[in-house]
Amino acid sequence: MMRLLRAGTLSVALVCIPAATHAQLGEVHVGALVSYGLPSNFGPGAGLVVGVAAGRVAYLGLRWTYLTGETIATGGPTPVEVTSRVQLFAADLGILFPVGQFEIVPGASLGWARFAQRVVPAGGGSPVREHGTKFFAAPGVSLQARLAGLLVIPELQFYLAEDPELSRPVSRRGLVASLRLVVPFEVGPIAH
Repeated sequence: MMRLLRAGTLSVALVCIPAATHAQLGEVHVGALVSYGLPSNFGPGAGLVVGVAAGRVAYLGLRWTYLTGETIATGGPTPVEVTSRVQLFAADLGILFPVGQFEIVPGASLGWARFAQRVVPAGGGSPVREHGTKFFAAPGVSLQARLAGLLVIPELQFYLAEDPELSRPVSRRGLVASLRLVVPFEVGPIAH
C-alpha cells in the first residue's frame, strides 16, 4: 500500500512540474469549437473563437456558438411541434495556470444568448416564430494541450441565462461541454 502511495505521489509530482516554455508576450488564438449541452434545448452546436493569451497568463477572447437545440411534439387539445435554438455571442475571460505540459484555465464567458423558437401546429398551418435576447454568464474551466502545432482545448461550462420570455418555456441553465481546436500565433517574442 505504501509503495502504491509513493508511486501515485511521484506521478502527480511529475505531471505538475511546470513545462519549459519560450518567453513571449502573447499568442493570438483563432479556431473553431463543437459543443453539446444539457438540457436538450441547448443540444449539439458549433462555433468560432478568437482570442489573445497575454504572456500566457491571462486569456481574453470572443466566441460565437450556434446550438441546434431540439424539436418536441406536445400533446393536448392543440398538439404542436416546438423547435428551440440558441445563439451565443460572448467574451471569454480566464487565467492560465501551467501544470506540466498543460494549461488549466478557469474563467467565464459573458454575453448575450439569442433564444429562437418555432411553433408549428401538428395538423399543418403557419408556424409562429419568437425570439428573445437575454444576458448570460457561463463560469467554467478548460484544459489547453498542445498537439502538432494546434491547441486542443476541452472545456466544461455551466450556462446561466435570464428567462427569454417565450410562449413555450425553455431551460436556460445547464451544463455544456465543448472542444476547441485553435491555431496559436506567437506575438512579439521577448529577446534574451
